[in-house]
Amino acid sequence: MLTAIGFLMLLVIVLLLLSGKVSLPPIFVVIPVLACLICGFALGDINKFIGTGLSSVLNTVALFTFAVLYFSILNDVGMFDVIVSKLMRFLGNKVELVMWITCLVATISHLDGSGATTMLVTIPMMLPIYKKMKIRPQALLLLAAICSGSMNMTPWCSSVLRLTSATATDAMELWRYVLPLQVVCLVLSYLVVIPLAKIERKNGAGMTNEEFNALKATLDQPVETKVSMTIIIFDIVLTLILLIAMLTGVVKSNLGFMMGLAIALVVNFPNPKEQTKKVKEFGGTALNMIMIIFSIGVLVGVLKDSGMMDGMVQTILAVIPESLGSHLTWIVSALSVPLSMFLGSDTVYMAVAPIMANVVTAFGSSVMQLNAAFLIGACLSANLCLVGPTPYLALGLADVDMPSNLKYCFPWVFGISLIVSVLAGIMGVIPF
Repeated sequence: MLTAIGFLMLLVIVLLLLSGKVSLPPIFVVIPVLACLICGFALGDINKFIGTGLSSVLNTVALFTFAVLYFSILNDVGMFDVIVSKLMRFLGNKVELVMWITCLVATISHLDGSGATTMLVTIPMMLPIYKKMKIRPQALLLLAAICSGSMNMTPWCSSVLRLTSATATDAMELWRYVLPLQVVCLVLSYLVVIPLAKIERKNGAGMTNEEFNALKATLDQPVETKVSMTIIIFDIVLTLILLIAMLTGVVKSNLGFMMGLAIALVVNFPNPKEQTKKVKEFGGTALNMIMIIFSIGVLVGVLKDSGMMDGMVQTILAVIPESLGSHLTWIVSALSVPLSMFLGSDTVYMAVAPIMANVVTAFGSSVMQLNAAFLIGACLSANLCLVGPTPYLALGLADVDMPSNLKYCFPWVFGISLIVSVLAGIMGVIPF
């Protein structure tokens, strides 16, 4: 009965996620509790299940809270605007250079971990240039998607946080594990520009020198910031030090962003009242994700402590051939793009991953390897997802419809994910 109710619970969760009619926290709280009551568990038992699950996501909640506030404050004072402005000065009258600038803008603007922010920064800034250079807007969407998708593997991004919350793993450990794959994804995202530019030139892209000089004159306007350039430079140096310290393991990510936020607040907003105002202003950005992560904890606690997960795993193991089991993790990696596109990353990370984690470990793979397999395609395809809000925000900003976007972008995204999956197998990050 536990096994049957477990599968039914996940099916209901997936259907509700796909419907888009119910927000995530109610789905991940109400449905698991109802499932426990149907199985005959007392409220005291359910409280224990939930307590275990909530404890498992506390570190993730702390990391996300301080990281989001930190990057939101730096974005507010204009640090990212300054960086992007400096990059735009290298813009040349070449399709390739325009596309590489797009990649840099998308990469840098995604440091705060928000796909919506990346699209809101990258598309309005670059779209006028694309139009004047007669480059199709689908190319802009593709580059923004794969660069922001590559950056989605950083430990404060929602993809990593949701996945590690659902599989009870550490976000920083996963980042260090997938860092070679993230580098490969970023390199491929920039190399894609070379064939993509050739295709766009054949389609009529380009402009005259007179047209380009007129365009560049509009890009040389000074950037407005809320603090002095001295403080902006301090913020950039502080961010670089933080990232290096966390990557090398000198400080834990939670402590790093706590210290970084405290320093950034005091330096950028010396007035205590203004500091409080900024925390309140950007706290709402973090609150929604915090609720989701705690809700994931409820689902994870119920799945594990009720015995549902054990029963479901045994059932899946019984139907998977032994010859296929050893290759299962790599198969997940190869198919993660279409899987994430049609089911949505929420379903993949929070409903599929916890079950598959126990399945692949039975065949000799680790949970870390499975997480890496899911991240490759799910991150790269985040802006092609048919059931998520951010892709439609990007489509609206670029005035492109979903069918033409999929036709243009899917072959590139799926191709990159397959290349990365093969390289991951060769490097031993994901077993073949």
